[in-house]
Parts: sequence; C-alpha cells; structure tokens
Amino acid sequence: MCGIVGYYNMARQNFSVDHSLLDAMQKKIFHRGPDCGRVWGSDEFQLGLGFRRLSIIDLSQAAMQPMLDKDQSVIICFNGEIYNHLSVRQELISLGYRYFSNSDTETILYAYKEWGISGLEKLEGMFAIVIYDFQKRELYLVRDRIGVKPIYFTVQGGILAFASEIKAFWELPWVEKKISSLGLYHYLTFMVTPAPYTIYENIYKLPAGYYLKCDSKKNISFTEWYSPIKNISEQDKKLYKSEDFCVENIRTLLFESTKKRMIADVPVGAFLSGGIDSSLNVALMAQCISRVKTFTVSFTDGPESNELKWARMIANKYGTEHHEIEISERDAFDFYNSMVYQLDEPLADCVCIPFYFVSRLARDRGVTVVQVGEGADELFFGYDLYIRYKKLYERVWVPTQKLFPKYVKEFTRYGISPLLNTGFLKEILFNWAKGRDLFWGGALAFGELQKKKILNKNYWGALSITQDSIVNSIYKDVKQEFDSFSIIDYHARVLENKHPSADFGTQLFYLELKQRLPELLLMRADKMSMAASVEAREPFLDHKLIEFMLNIPIELRVKDNIKKYLLKKACQGIIPDEIINRKKMGFAAPIVNWFFSGRYFPKYFNEQQTNQAYSNYFTPSIKGMACVCKDNNARNAVQKWVLQTFWALK
Repeated sequence: MCGIVGYYNMARQNFSVDHSLLDAMQKKIFHRGPDCGRVWGSDEFQLGLGFRRLSIIDLSQAAMQPMLDKDQSVIICFNGEIYNHLSVRQELISLGYRYFSNSDTETILYAYKEWGISGLEKLEGMFAIVIYDFQKRELYLVRDRIGVKPIYFTVQGGILAFASEIKAFWELPWVEKKISSLGLYHYLTFMVTPAPYTIYENIYKLPAGYYLKCDSKKNISFTEWYSPIKNISEQDKKLYKSEDFCVENIRTLLFESTKKRMIADVPVGAFLSGGIDSSLNVALMAQCISRVKTFTVSFTDGPESNELKWARMIANKYGTEHHEIEISERDAFDFYNSMVYQLDEPLADCVCIPFYFVSRLARDRGVTVVQVGEGADELFFGYDLYIRYKKLYERVWVPTQKLFPKYVKEFTRYGISPLLNTGFLKEILFNWAKGRDLFWGGALAFGELQKKKILNKNYWGALSITQDSIVNSIYKDVKQEFDSFSIIDYHARVLENKHPSADFGTQLFYLELKQRLPELLLMRADKMSMAASVEAREPFLDHKLIEFMLNIPIELRVKDNIKKYLLKKACQGIIPDEIINRKKMGFAAPIVNWFFSGRYFPKYFNEQQTNQAYSNYFTPSIKGMACVCKDNNARNAVQKWVLQTFWALK
C-alpha cells in the first residue's frame, strides 16, 4: 500500500519537470507510505512521478517505485496489492521475462508489456496504477474493479495532474481550489460526492473499473474496463436457484478471497466487532495462519454500539492475539478536524472516527495489514432498510407505477404529503409521483425537497451549470443538473442496457457498487486506514464473489425476508450459532449522544453556525437545516454531521 502523485504536460510551451514540486506532492501524503519516498522526472517525456511507500510485499529496495523495466520502455507507479501476482509471475516467466524483484509491481509492469492495457484482466487485487509507455508515448491512469483504491486527477493550466489524495494538488501553483456547486449539491444527498465529481471544480475521481488514457497526441479518453454484470446461460440460471449450490460456492469463494488477502511479508490482522461478518473473517483467517491478531474498538459513551462481549467470545474461540481500544466523545472531537483534513473532501460517515482509532491501534501493535468487513451487508442484503425497500417495491411501487396515470400520482402526492411526519417519506412519495426509481442508496442525507429548503436561494438561484466535458466523456449522456436523480438515472440506464431482466436485488446492489461502496465505504476505509499508515483489505468484495452473487435471484438472497440469509447458511458450522443469530448492531459511532447530550460537539457546532460565510451556501439557522422535517434524532444527527463536515472543510 502506497501513495502516488505526478503530472504530465499536455499543452505548455518550454515546460520542464520541477522535482521540488513532485517532492512537495509526495510529502503531502507521507502517511500513505512512511517507509520511504522517491520522485522521478523526464523533461523529454514531460512527465513527473512521485511515490510514498508502505512496504508490504518485497521489503527490499528492489521493489521501490517509480519502477522501470530493464530496457526502460515502461514506467509504473502503483498503489495497492495484486493478490495473484505469483501465478501471473510464473506465466510471465514462462514467456521469457526475468525478474529483478519479488514485488507485485514488477508483475504489473510485465503484464502491460506482454498484453497491453488488457493485461488488467489478469490482475486480481485492489489498485490505482499510473503507467507510461515511452515508445508509444501513452499514459494510463487505472482504478481497480470495485474501487477499493482511489485516484484523482485534474487538467488545469495545460497539465494533467494525478494523485492518491486531493491534498497533493494544492502544492501545484496552477491548480485552483474552488468549491463545485454541483459536487456540493450531490454531496448533500449521498453524504459524499459521486464519481467522477469531487467537491472541487475541475478535480475528478476516476470511477471504479475505469481507466484514463492520454495518447501520443495528448487526447484524453476514458474506458470502463470492468463491469460486474456477466451474462450466463439459461442452464446456469437454474443452478443459481439452488440454495445448496449457492451456499457451497459462497463458502468456497469466501475462503479463497480471505486466503489470497493473507499474502504479505508483514503481519496481517483483522478488525473484529463480534458480528457475523468479522467473526467469519477471523474464522477463515484462522484456517490460514496459526494465530490471528484481532482489533476491536468500543465507546465510553455509546453502550448501544459496543460489542466487546461478542468480539471477546470470537477471540477466545479462535485463540487470537486480541487488542481493544475505547474512545470517548473527547477523543472523537479532538480527531474531528484531522479527520476532515485526511478525507480531502467531505465524507459524512461517522464510522470514519472508530475506523481511524482501530487502525491506529493495529499500527501501534506492529500490524500494517488488516482484513475488514466492508461490503458484506451490501452483498448479502444485510440491512433492515433493504428489506423495507424490497417490500415497498413489491407491494406498492411495481403494482402502482404503471397502473396510475401521472396526474393521479401527483394528486395523490399533494393529498398525502401533508399527513407524513418525516422528510424521508415525503421524498419517497415525491419520487413515486414523478415515476423515479425507488432506491437511491443505503445512506442518504437530504432529498430533493429538503435541499430546496436548506440551500441559500440568493446564492444558488444565481448559479448556472456549465456542462463539464470531462464528466460527459466518462459518463456519457449523464444529466448535469441540480437534481441528484441524474446520478441514479445514469447508473440505472447502464444496468438496463447490460442486464434488462435484472431483478430489484440486482438493481439495488449494482447501484451500491457504483456509488455508495466505492465512494463512501471504501473511501473511508482507505483514507482512515492510510491516515494511520495501515493497509485495509476487503475479502467480501472479491470480484469473483460479487459476480457470483449478482446472479442469485432476490427470492433466494433474502428468503423469507431474512437478512443475510445465504451468508448465515454459509456460516453454519464455521462460527457459533449465537453469533449467526444474534441481533445486528452495526459498526457505528454514538453521534446522537454526542450531538444532543455531549460536552464538546454541540458547543463547536454552535460556534460554527455564527460564521457569516456559512450563509453563502446554506440558510443561516443550523437548527432549521438539520430539522427541516420532524425526523427522528438519528436522522437529524446525520444531517447535522453532513452539513458540519462540509463546513469544517471550508
């Protein structure tokens, strides 16, 4: 796990690579690779690269980056891990390649030389890659299939710059820092800006499964090189209706995924909450190594979020080397501004706080690689919210959408809306009346109706949207407008073209794969683990397991409306039944307590409210913003967290 930075001259005259700028960029992300750093530049090829290293595989200097092949025809900077690099290495050796290191980086280098950019298909892992081909004078930026590793880019001042984190761009004098009105608008809904947008104008994040290509004429293009949607035969579809077939394959795929993520030349540990996901992960890891190192976080002021009893049970059962950390509101408050800085752009998920502290615990105990449970709930239909959406979709959405004419739906909305006591339900009714999709994501803050109430009319009313050519090049035909349904609609249309018969379960999971997982959950995992100089690996998000699950019909995935039905079946005999059947608590932080009865956050947020510049974007009253509708305390806390996390960035 590492950090990469660099820039490539596209149009400037008399340009030379400034090594001091590259050095400043890579030092800005020192935490991503505290072991060592290096910069490289070529005036001939108008390219500069910088690298920070967190040594995981091949700890020797031979594995250092930027890395050139022996004949210096290709150079690479790479952040991530290739879990199958040993098997690909053997294939490349049989084709005549001779290695000078034991690193996975060198395998990517030769895979590109042998198969071109299509060599990506050979690689299993998480990665953000920069490759430059000196002979073809072509540059590639690549993001892995699922989006575990981020890569940002910007084209300003005639220069293409790229980095693992946005903060590196601020070292470049030609890069401007300006809030994107459209990015902010979407952030208020999704709690993070959706790719390819960021919170800043003209700074973008490459979507999961995409690569950017800059050809010899300095033309930039974008390609979706991976999609999880795979067509299967009618005969195979019958197999996926068999519970025994699915359970057996899930077990096999999960074990293989966990095992391959054990590859490292440093200790590998696991985050353990005591829930079904992390417990299964630890049980599978225990089949691979003699003693797993486990790490658990709890809260002094959030007993409803603590699961120490269950984590200790699993630690004892599998004989792990177990470590715990307890954090308070004061700990969280002291970390808050640092959290916002490390995230680069607002990501309003309070789990960032415990994720950082448990990552730091692992680092302090000498562990630099951990396996985490991200993606399990999305993959196996693990949220109550998903079940409620499924019921609403089957009982109301499908029967009524085509049955009721548009004018009837609008009349119904105006009649029922005043009777609803939450903004969330009003938003669902609004989408139903407009014929929009029901499901927008597993984590939403403000809907379209609510945003109209909280946004400053004087500021937003004067804005016009300029169509961004880069956004259009990445997501062709996406509507760029102050309406977050445009993001949902784009992904829904893509899925419909690839899989016209996709059921609601597939639609839901595909949208989570394209939006919430890579840009919220995996981004928080990357940024918070890397802030502590720790590498996080996600066994539940192996692309082979994802592809398998997408073929299972929703009737089996949530049989009898039981959450994680298939995962619970797959766990039987591996982890204790009391873990499988216990009530889900979730990995969260007690922000309701912090916000409504805390000693630190309420005072801080009230002080922030007094800043007059706040009203440039939002209405002056923070109370009015967070409580535009009479929602419950949890939703109010989330909404306040969304607004204040943005303001802390400012």
